[in-house]
Amino acid sequence: MACVGTDTPCRIAGDDMLYAVQFTDSEGVARDLTGATAKMDLKDAATDVAVVQAMTGGIVDAVNGMMNFTLTDIETAALLPRASATRALVFSIKLTYSDASEQTIMTGTLTLEQAATA
Repeated sequence: MACVGTDTPCRIAGDDMLYAVQFTDSEGVARDLTGATAKMDLKDAATDVAVVQAMTGGIVDAVNGMMNFTLTDIETAALLPRASATRALVFSIKLTYSDASEQTIMTGTLTLEQAATA
């Protein structure tokens, strides 16, 4: 059993990307994130120190546990040069609460693919 939620989205390089997340408890009830901040980083490997790309965004509706993270079309294109067909990056979403405690709530692999049209 995983210690946090996981996801494996696939997106097209050169497109704008919106990644929306709602943090809920085990019964599906939204967690109140008032006073917390959220960040989502992309890396080549989970063990890497270097962040390849920090996603823009964070908590958009604290009471309902809603977060939005985005990349522009230019940012997604830069992550996958036209000479490459696909790239897999790992990500994690980490919350920092008002008491400075941290919690990683989701990890996963984000796959970028090329579209036939540039």
